[in-house]
Formats: sequence, C-alpha cells, structure tokens
Amino acid sequence: MRTLAIFRRLDGGSRVTVVGGGALLAILAVGWWGLLFLPLGASHDGRINARFGMQVRNFLENGLSGSDYLASMAPFSELPYVHHPPLLNLMHAVVGSVLGQGEWQLRLIGYLAGLATVAGLLWLARRLDLGAGATVLAMALVAGTPMFWIYARLGLGVSLMVILLGLWSRYLKASGAEPAPRPGSDSPCATDPSLVVLAAVAGAVAFSSWTGVLLVTVLAGWGFFRPGSRRAAWLVAGAGAAMVLVTLAWALAVGDGAELAAHAADRRRWPAWDALVENYRWFYGTLFPGWFRWLILPAVVVAVVDRRTRMASGAIVIALGVWTLVNPDAAFLHDYWTYPLLVPVLLGLAVILGRLGNGSPGIGRRIGWKRARALAVAGLVFLAVLGFGSLGAYRDAYFYAPSDAGGLVRAAGPAPGQEVAWVAEGVDPLARWVSYYWDLPTLEVSMDGIATARGADLVLVRTDRMPAPIEAGAEPVAEQGRYALFSAASLTR
Repeated sequence: MRTLAIFRRLDGGSRVTVVGGGALLAILAVGWWGLLFLPLGASHDGRINARFGMQVRNFLENGLSGSDYLASMAPFSELPYVHHPPLLNLMHAVVGSVLGQGEWQLRLIGYLAGLATVAGLLWLARRLDLGAGATVLAMALVAGTPMFWIYARLGLGVSLMVILLGLWSRYLKASGAEPAPRPGSDSPCATDPSLVVLAAVAGAVAFSSWTGVLLVTVLAGWGFFRPGSRRAAWLVAGAGAAMVLVTLAWALAVGDGAELAAHAADRRRWPAWDALVENYRWFYGTLFPGWFRWLILPAVVVAVVDRRTRMASGAIVIALGVWTLVNPDAAFLHDYWTYPLLVPVLLGLAVILGRLGNGSPGIGRRIGWKRARALAVAGLVFLAVLGFGSLGAYRDAYFYAPSDAGGLVRAAGPAPGQEVAWVAEGVDPLARWVSYYWDLPTLEVSMDGIATARGADLVLVRTDRMPAPIEAGAEPVAEQGRYALFSAASLTR
C-alpha cells in the first residue's frame, strides 16, 4: 500500500518512466537470467569471465599477495593481467568470497550492471528534462538491439558512467540555481554530501576502465570552464587522478613492464583502412538491425547539438573517440568497442521522438497530428518488439553454441597425467575457459603440432572446422554440440 501511495504522488512523466522502465527491466532480467548459468565457452563472455574466475580462485587459494594482488591468471599465463584498472577484480573477489565460485557468480556483476544501465539511462534522461514517453520508447529501441542485449551485461559496461553523468548534470543544475559562491567557496575543500558522492562515483568510474578515466577527464575539463562548477571539477579531477595513480602503481608493481610496453605498442598500431572498414561493416551489420543503423548518426548529431544532452553526449563521444585513436588495434578487433556510443544514441533518439511528439497544434488540425503520432508510436513499438523477438538467434550464436565447448571440458576433464590442455586451431585463440575448468595451461596447436602431445592427452577440436585427416576415421572421446575431445594419438595416425 505504501508503494502504491508513493506511485500516486509521482508526476505523470515519472509514472511513465517507472511503468515503462519497469517493463523493460523485467523483460531483460528474464531474458538474461538463463545466461547466468551457462558454462564458460568460446566467446567474449567465456574469455572475460574465465579470466576473472582464475583471478578469484588464485586469490581464494593463495591470498592477496599470492594472487599477484588479484592479477594472477595462472595456470593460463604466468604473467599477471594488469591491462585494465582493477575495480572489477576487486568486485569479483568480494563476490567470490561471499557467494563462492561458479559461472553465475562470475556473471552476477554484469547481470546487475546491465539492469542498472537501463535504470541509469532513464534516470539520466529525466535529469536532462527529456520526455518520459519518448525516453522509454527510445530505450526500448536501443535495448532490443543485439549490441545492447549482448554486451550491456558484460562487466560494468557503461553503468557507472551513466550514473556519473546523471550526478554531474544534477550538480550543474543545482549550482546554476544558487547565488554566486562566496569568496573562497570555490575551493575543493568546501564540500557537501552531494559533492562527496559525485567525487566517489568519479573515482569509481576512473578505477573501472580507461574509457572511464577519459570520461572523468572530459567532465572535469568541462567543469573548469563553467562558472560555479570549479569546486566540483577539482573534486572529480582529484578523485580520478588518485585512482589512475593507484592503477598505475598496481600495474607497474605487479605486472611486467616489458609486456605492458609491448601490449601498448600493439594496441597503438593502425590496421589497414580497408580492413578496418570491412570489420566495422560486419560488426554493425551483425549487431544492429538495418533500420537502426540509419538512425545512429542522426541520433548522435542531435544529442551533441541539443543543449539539454550536449554535455553528457559530447563527453561520451570525446572519451570514446580519443580512446579509439589511442588504441586503433583494439577498436579493430573488438566488436563491442563502440557500445558506449549507445548512450548518445539513446539520448538523441529521445530528443527526436520528443520533438516529433510535440507537433504544432495548428498543423495538427490540418493533417491529424494526433492520429499520425499514434501510428508512429505504434510503428516504433512494433520495431522494438520485433527487435526483442529476433534475439533468439543471437542467444544461440553468442551464448548457447559457444557454451557447449565449456560444458564439454567441464564434464569430461583432462586425461590422467595430462599437463597441458591442447586446443586445436579454430576453437578459440584465447581459450582461458579451458584453463579455468581443467586448471592446466592451455596451448593452441595446429594439426601438425599435435604430434608434440602425449598420446593419451585430450585435444579439444571444433568439429565443423575439422581438417580432412581427422574426418577420415578418428573417433572422439566425448562430444557436445560442435565441439569434441580426441586423444592426441587418434589425431596423429
């Protein structure tokens, strides 16, 4: 009853946001639920969560220093993994310590972060004075794309960034409404609870990803040039800088300097332009419906131009653009690289839909604006439903089929005395999940290289990419989906 009373006190826009946003959250929560319990397999989901799984296991078994301060990926690699700020490492260590080890525990943070992203985007749009109905409809269109549905629940995504943007926008509004600050009050020492929260979230964002570091930098730089917001800018910049220093100290103390330098050099290498264009044509053709691809650029332009969304959208665009220029090779390899761009896309779509919904009354009398608007809304709702309805194929391709590989190695286990987990070419060039399940170092080998394996050792093969000599007569020890385990001896006859 108390919840109902609170709901009744909300204004009309807030009610639309609560009802519409709640429906979207329920749809995503149910759709993502089954993915929590799948085995880790040959996918981004499997590779990334297997890394965290090994880091958590090494921490629980060997302690903080014995796990290279949450960076150890043994037995997959003897080199600590320190390529990213370690907030997620800490969060996974806490979850593993409290809830234990397993697939759903490793995916729980991403699951909650994906739901928080939807709630955060709706909240941010309200902070920016965008129409509730337009925002919920835009959110439905965005959430129904494969890019969002697949990658919103991987790691922290943009959840913390969206929260930071909302807090920053709220502070700018509040500071603009207040009288001019007293002399000395623009000092970073003069704080209030809202600024403490803002600085804390800024620190968390910088501690979560390098893109987050750039976003904090852009917001702080923006604040320095805005009257009345320098105090917040100093606090945000200070919190971000502190977390960057902690991250660098951790990476340099724990990691290998030469490996870090080599990794950075590889990421700065520019791919051939024709290959880059072809990759992104494939990425966007796969992860966005055709009709949605035509909306991306107009939505981003509108989001950057509109005064209400300019700050939040511009900050994301600048941070992502700079990070792409710094790491062109990473942008070339990762299909989820431009996922943060969905923030300005969402805001731009909300602006466009809001303006279309507020047609001129004079024109409305001549062309039946209300009827046209109702038809347009019905069409967009149909597209959103169509988007969610088409996600079944992506669920199979991105999660269920790759998880068969992890289910197979989890169920079968290595051969007695096996010391290396052999993975044939074509399965996964970074099969961390095999090391996670078998607790062995993993080595990718060609068919010619399998001769180096002990005859009884098991070799993981993807059967739809099997070389002709295997097809001639070797029988698998175990098989699941398109993956099979063969003895090394059967492959070298």
